Amino acid sequence: MLVPDLVVVGCPSVDRIVVGGRPREAVGGAAWITALAARVAGARVGLAATAPSSLPRSIARCFGPGGVDRAGLVVAPGELPSFHIVYDGRQEATYVAARAGVEEQLRAADLPEAWLSAKLVHVASLGGRTGLQLRYVRELRARGYRGMVSAGTYSGAIDSDLERVGELLLATDFFFLNRAEAEALIPEGPPRTHRGVVCVTAGAAGVLVHGGGGAQAFAAPATDVVDPTGAGDSFCGGFLGATVRGLDGVAAGLGIAALTLGGWGGEPLSERVAADVEPRVELDLDRIAGVSGHLADHAGGAAFDFCGFPFPDRDDPLALPTLAAATLHQFGFWTDDGGRWTGPMYGEGGGRRWKGSDFVWQAFSRAVATDPGVLEPARMADELDLVDRICAADDGSCPLPDLDSHRALHRAYGRELLERGLDWEQTLAELNGAPAPVAALLELLSELPGYREDPLAKKANLLAVILAGRPERFLDARDPESVRPIVDYHLMRGCLRTGCVRVVDAELAGRLEARVWVDVVEEEAIRGACFDAIGELVRRSGRSMAEVDAFFFARGRSLCLETEPPRCEECGLRPDCGRHTGLFQPVFRTTCY
Repeated sequence: MLVPDLVVVGCPSVDRIVVGGRPREAVGGAAWITALAARVAGARVGLAATAPSSLPRSIARCFGPGGVDRAGLVVAPGELPSFHIVYDGRQEATYVAARAGVEEQLRAADLPEAWLSAKLVHVASLGGRTGLQLRYVRELRARGYRGMVSAGTYSGAIDSDLERVGELLLATDFFFLNRAEAEALIPEGPPRTHRGVVCVTAGAAGVLVHGGGGAQAFAAPATDVVDPTGAGDSFCGGFLGATVRGLDGVAAGLGIAALTLGGWGGEPLSERVAADVEPRVELDLDRIAGVSGHLADHAGGAAFDFCGFPFPDRDDPLALPTLAAATLHQFGFWTDDGGRWTGPMYGEGGGRRWKGSDFVWQAFSRAVATDPGVLEPARMADELDLVDRICAADDGSCPLPDLDSHRALHRAYGRELLERGLDWEQTLAELNGAPAPVAALLELLSELPGYREDPLAKKANLLAVILAGRPERFLDARDPESVRPIVDYHLMRGCLRTGCVRVVDAELAGRLEARVWVDVVEEEAIRGACFDAIGELVRRSGRSMAEVDAFFFARGRSLCLETEPPRCEECGLRPDCGRHTGLFQPVFRTTCY
């Protein structure tokens, strides 16, 4: 594990900011802006924070090689902190509302062991309580940390807990506060017992730096201010980031603060940092070439026909609506404890234990056989617990982990069928008359709830393969090139373990191996790379998407398992497989797959 130069302690926040009567949602937080500013100053920066299992895109995109190191994040139930800040005509802030969120749960015990050798740890305001900052600093020292410590405060802490803020000041090597806070805390300057540096920011007037027995004032550059939020924290981060590199901290801090003032919240800094984040994954074309050769020789005829239980039988008059509705629900077949994958979904149906997608297929087939009208659009739209009853296990419970999403998509899909007057048999007849029937079906599905949410259209392409592969040939696939990669759990696990997709972000690889949550940006990077890799495998092997999909799906279910060690000795891919057997598909809750 790489050790950051600077560790920043505290959580990002999601804020509502009002400047000049104009409201704006922005990502901020003292710790987050400090960390971004330090990274812009060129320091290696790690963030120690408690956070929900999945972060907003604007935050997630700043993590990774070249950005902020997220190895110090600990998943915790709850929400990120949030603030509602209103500025008056003099750019004075009023905090209308504040929510500490998960930040109050931060403990020094959660800091990665390797990070105890960082040059400096900055403890931002934690839950708005100075006592939490002091506790963190003491716990940090108790763990054996011998580096420098920095902290900041804010007006609310000065007003409510002046004595403890003074204690915090004396426990630090660097301390940051604004002019009004300094007038209340240290009206005659820092106490003689403080041997470090105290920076007092004064907005457009610049900054006063106390240290070495004296004080020196520095002017701020002229700046057009869009939003005052985070200027002091930006100075703090820029100052510390440059200082740990042996550079001029004041010049860096003032310049980065000016950059922040030109946008909303932490957006200017996050744009800068996100642009420097390096790719998390990449294709291995040599590995793809080897696997393609194996597919060319062994994937022929691997495609499923999707006929016979648990799928509808051949010539079942309700096969089309059953296949379309059940495919819509092909997602989310795993369980978690709030931060970690705990196992695949299983359910008992008809006296037999079924896994994930097979449970849904058999549930829909049995439900239609018992109640032929269960998939009428009006019923799907109106009956709130219809999915619960369709997918009920033998004990009456519904094992779908994300049941609310299944209910919502089922009802939205039913409403859309009603509004369109869509009949699947008639619709397929019309689509088969088009020059490119597969493309025409995919275009239709891109407009239907349950299918349209996925930019990679996994379920839509799966349905196209199903309808074309059935014995009835519901879909005339005379444009097979229109079928795009069907990227689900098994195909991602296959791409990662074979090495067709290589994870170049070591910290991300560690979380994949630990089967813990990833963020939206990381999930998109992995899934997008797998989409490209599967496309290359289809092109180079000469096999159809249906054959390649079935090949990886079958191995994912029988050899390259989720819950047991992969049975590599039984797999014909061995000469061409990278055998990265510890890697796992992204643990990310989505309705796309």
